[in-house]
Amino acid sequence: MITSINTKHFRMKLKLFIALSVAGGVFSDIISLFIKEKNQFLAIFAVVAIDVIFGVIRSIKKGNFQTRKSFKGLSRFVAFCWLLATVLLIEDAYSFASFLSEAILLPILIFQLISVLKNMSLLGLISNETLLKILNKIDTHKHDESNSENFDDLNSLSHE
Repeated sequence: MITSINTKHFRMKLKLFIALSVAGGVFSDIISLFIKEKNQFLAIFAVVAIDVIFGVIRSIKKGNFQTRKSFKGLSRFVAFCWLLATVLLIEDAYSFASFLSEAILLPILIFQLISVLKNMSLLGLISNETLLKILNKIDTHKHDESNSENFDDLNSLSHE
């Protein structure tokens, strides 16, 4: 009876050891991939953090700060990191998909930076004219008669 308990115990320990060894090998490979691409994660952190900081300052200034809303920045950061991690794993598995992280990361960064500019403008840290100049320079290839009229309309709204 003692030998059957010891044998069962030994088998359980062996299965656990094998499972943990495999998991450790897989996770170490994933972690090394993430460390290699740490600058992409840092870029996401930087734009989300600065957006949250200016958003919190703006809400405190307006007097409607809510802790729950400020945690949306943390959940946004986690979601963006999960998305980037998934894309990096796909890129690592399939070499023809090497463009995916840039295709996913750039729109996230651009929209977060636009949000930062909006918050800075609403706080009065940059003038509306400066913001319009920045926005005009973002897509200069689209400048024609109709778009310049649209920016003139925006400019007139900002002075009202």
